[in-house]
Order: sequence, then structure tokens, then C-alpha cells
Amino acid sequence: MKTGQNVQKCNVFKMNKIKVVLMLMIAVCSISPSFAQTQPQSAESKKQAELKRLETVVGTAKVGLERAEKRAASADSLLNTAPELLKQGKDGKKQTDAEINSREKEYNAKIKALDKQMKSKDKNEVAEARKERKNVDVKYRADLKELTAKQREAVKKISTGESNKERGKANQKTSRDAVKRAQATLEAAQTRLDAAKGGDQAAKQKKRK
Repeated sequence: MKTGQNVQKCNVFKMNKIKVVLMLMIAVCSISPSFAQTQPQSAESKKQAELKRLETVVGTAKVGLERAEKRAASADSLLNTAPELLKQGKDGKKQTDAEINSREKEYNAKIKALDKQMKSKDKNEVAEARKERKNVDVKYRADLKELTAKQREAVKKISTGESNKERGKANQKTSRDAVKRAQATLEAAQTRLDAAKGGDQAAKQKKRK
């Protein structure tokens, strides 16, 4: 009885072993085709990923060039506006200085005449002189306030013009150098992208034709 049971167990063990081997073979057969298919796809995906990376580099380089060009344009704008601001400011200050001097002379002349009139023995003349003196003072202060505001505006234009001139000079060279570097970076990135796409070979063929 024991021998029969042992034989039966041995047969069951062999059957199980055969089943395991068959399952392994099936698994290997199913994996092999899919593995063979993934090999070329992996190489292609790597190429596409590299192209995408290079396109991103080119895009970043373009943004960098645009920023550098804007800074250069800003520096040029400062230098271009500086002369006009300086001219307007100097002309305005010269004019207001002249008007202030003219009003001051006019005021002093009127005050001198009114002071003389206030020394009169005629009370009516003194009263009129005092009243006129008050009106002259009020008008002179109002005119002086207006002219002083114009003078400050002219001085501000001069200051802005000088500041723009200095800033423009300081920024112009650095901004132009930045543009050159950005252009070189973009050209290098575009060359690498064209080479990755095979564009360099096409360009050589066109030159030969």
C-alpha cells in the first residue's frame, strides 16, 4: 500500500513540475515579443525627449534675447529723452528766473512809491497807499508762488534729464553685451536643435546644389 501511495505522490509531483515548466515557458514567450517591441520604441522615445528638451532650450534662449533687447531699448530710450528734458528744463528755468527778477523789480518799485505816498500828510493818500500796498503784496506773493512752482518743475526736468543721461550711458554697454550673449546662446541652441533634427545635413545638400 505504501509503495502505491509513493508512486501516486511521485506522479502528482511530476505533473505539478510539468505544469510549472509550461507556465514559465508561456510567460517567457509572452514577454519576449513585448520586450522586442519596446526596444525600438525606447530609442525613439529618447530621441523625442531630446528634441523636446532642445526645443525648450531654444524657447528659453528666445525669451532671454527678448528680455536683453528690451533692456537695451530702455537704455537707448533714456539717452534719447535726456537731451530734450535738459533743454526744456534749462529753457524753463531761464524763463522763470527772468520773470521772478522782473516781478521783484516791479514789486520793489511799487513798494517804494507807496512807502513814499504813506509819508504824506494827507490821511486819504496814506489810507489809499496802505490799501494799495496790501493788494500789491497779495498779488506779488501769488505771482511768486506760481513762478516758484514752474521753477521747481524746470529744475526737476533738468535733474531727470541728467539722471537719464547717466543711467543710459551706464546701461547701454552692459545691455548691448547682454544682447550679444543672448544672440550667441540662441544661435548655439538652434544649431543643436537643427542638428538633432537632421537639418544640418539638409542644409549641406542645398549648398552643394
